[in-house]
Amino acid sequence: MKQETRTVKYDSRLKVEAYHFQGIMQKFPNHFHEYYVIGFIEKGKRYLSCKNKEYTVEPGDFVIFNPLDNHTCEQIDGKTLDYRCINIQPEVMSKAVYEITGKEFMPYFTSQVIFHSDLVPLLTELHQMVMQEETDFRKEELFLFLLEQLM
Repeated sequence: MKQETRTVKYDSRLKVEAYHFQGIMQKFPNHFHEYYVIGFIEKGKRYLSCKNKEYTVEPGDFVIFNPLDNHTCEQIDGKTLDYRCINIQPEVMSKAVYEITGKEFMPYFTSQVIFHSDLVPLLTELHQMVMQEETDFRKEELFLFLLEQLM
C-alpha cells in the first residue's frame, strides 16, 4: 500500500503555502479555512460538498474555497487522493488583487469547482516552483496571472 505523504512549503516571497497530499484515503470532515485555497486533483475521485452543493471531482478538476467556505470530501473510487493546493491569506489576496485591478476588494469565488480546467497546468507550474523553492521572477508573474484568470 502506498504511504501517505503530506508536504507543506511556505514561500516567503509570495507569502503563500503550497500543500501536496499523496496517497490520502481519509475522509475530511466538514471544516473551513480562514484563507483562500486553490487546488486541483491529480489522482483519485472524490465526493465534495461545499456550501450545500455536491460535486464529484477527479483529476484535472480545479477547486477554489473562499475563506470560511464549509466543505467536506471523501474518496468514492477506492483509490487514494493526490492533491495539490496553494493557500492564500486574505491580506495577501487583497494585495494581489490590488496589483491586478488597481482596486481594493476581496474576491468572492462563486464556483467552487471548475471541471477539467485549463488553469491546472498554470497552478501545477506555480506549485512546483514553490515546492522547489525557486526564486525566479516568473513565479510571481504566474501567481498574479493565475489570480487574474480566476477573477
